[in-house]
Amino acid sequence: MNFKLASVVLLFANSIAFAQDVSPKMQLPDWANKQLDGLSKQESIAINSRINPFVWRGNFLGAGKGDLAVLVKDSKSNKEGIVFLSHGKAKPVIVGAGHATGNGGDDFSWLELWYVEDKGSQPHSYHAKSVKLHNDGIVVAKEGSASGLIYLKSGKAVWQQQGD
Repeated sequence: MNFKLASVVLLFANSIAFAQDVSPKMQLPDWANKQLDGLSKQESIAINSRINPFVWRGNFLGAGKGDLAVLVKDSKSNKEGIVFLSHGKAKPVIVGAGHATGNGGDDFSWLELWYVEDKGSQPHSYHAKSVKLHNDGIVVAKEGSASGLIYLKSGKAVWQQQGD
């Protein structure tokens, strides 16, 4: 009896050890995948999962429907960036990945950490007057170095330098 039980346990443990990773695309809702598929035909971008998490949910575009900020990479230039996807009808907004955005430039391969800055907050900036966020924003940073706040205003990305 113990031999049979041990065999079953080993078989189960073996299947867990060889479990396949879930692809980043499978971790996104259908509406986001549809937008990314359409965008990838125009912009040659794909999901970039080199940082965990590779996606954040927030109210970035102000429609209150749970927008997404997804790390992406341009497959032709290998430049990295972020695309903001709206659950509503707003067009996706790309920062980086070949689209110059403030001091972040057109390649966010320097990015080491990022997080959502909540609506209503007023993040401190050493370089400009701090803004009170009307929607959620994204803080992007290179640890021990520069950081910036990205927020959307009238469907366009705005960069505010946070620190050097």
